[in-house]
Amino acid sequence: MSLHSQFSTALLTDVMRPVVSIASSTTVTEIASIFTSNAALLMIPVSGDSGFEGVISRRDLFSRHLARKFAVELYGNKPISLLINREPITMPPEMDANSALSLLLERDPELECDSFPVLDGGNCVGIVHVAELIMVISKGQASLLKKLEDLSARIREEVEKARQIQQNLLPPSSFNFACTVLDAVLINSSEISGDVYDYFKIDDRRLGVMVGDVSGHGIQSGMVATAAKAGLHLLLERGCTTPAALLSGMNKAVLVTASNSLMMTAVVAVIDLAERKILYANAGHNYPYIYQASTKTVVTLDNTSGFPLGFELESVYDEAEVAFHYNDRLFLYTDGIIEALNTNEEEFGYDRMEAYLRDELGGHPEHARRGLVEAVRAFTGVDDFEDDVTILIVGDETEC
Repeated sequence: MSLHSQFSTALLTDVMRPVVSIASSTTVTEIASIFTSNAALLMIPVSGDSGFEGVISRRDLFSRHLARKFAVELYGNKPISLLINREPITMPPEMDANSALSLLLERDPELECDSFPVLDGGNCVGIVHVAELIMVISKGQASLLKKLEDLSARIREEVEKARQIQQNLLPPSSFNFACTVLDAVLINSSEISGDVYDYFKIDDRRLGVMVGDVSGHGIQSGMVATAAKAGLHLLLERGCTTPAALLSGMNKAVLVTASNSLMMTAVVAVIDLAERKILYANAGHNYPYIYQASTKTVVTLDNTSGFPLGFELESVYDEAEVAFHYNDRLFLYTDGIIEALNTNEEEFGYDRMEAYLRDELGGHPEHARRGLVEAVRAFTGVDDFEDDVTILIVGDETEC
């Protein structure tokens, strides 16, 4: 029996909130009053003589339509039919939660809607809150993890298979691009990792990289990390290529997926090998480093940062630029390295890591990455890490 088939998937009939449609002739003031009297109400279906006509959401009504000056006087006594969304995303009641989330991400990759109507035979039978849909899926996965911990070695083997699947979703650990070498590693501290890394070719001269770290680890953290990565690629497919815009889109995916229960730090950098520069943005992540070959020094890229992903819907991420000369190195990582403890409960820390980077980062990225992992293990005296560890290094191929 597969890992996925051991728990039942909720249907939209199990997730939706029953609602009563409002006549399209109802005034805007009356609708506003209904929303005001029920703080949990996010969307109201609207019907007319021919049946379902559309929906009006709390967000659209108050943040879009009535937020403007004199809007209340302008629309107050008008019928709500003037303001409704006549083409909302709709789904049937028999659809399962996982399929509904997949369709929602396909239709609304930036997850701008917070709810959607469920239609049966042309009539609205309920409203699904996106955050509740995500949490139903998340709770099912968390419940599965608890069962796995109580079951036999046969079930533990299934967890190992899940770990392998997550590892297989990562890109190859090494990559060559236009005489540039990328080397990366992700070391799990438990079966399912909250760390993630990725890289992507933008065009013939630009390479993008991303490293992220979800708070905690386990099924929920892994789900958030996967959602963030899926959001990244959806944004890339839509032509979004700047670090700030990519982080902004990933922030929405994490916020909806985690529903404020988990956050994710991340850094995205775009390396322009023609102009020899790096454009980067940071969402509360550990500051990256640049090894400058001309001076053999290590520089912390600490002049820009923002809120972690999943903290605030409208988070804005500033970008910064740094030169990336030949034989320079870009170093990204997660805090599992810094916080690794020895037998005296002393952290490996930034000073030790920076000393290593000054001495070794100028070499081949793979050698530098392997050496750092070995240095941390020698410091702790154990092979395993208490937290997930991710390292990503980019540099020129010396023999190119």
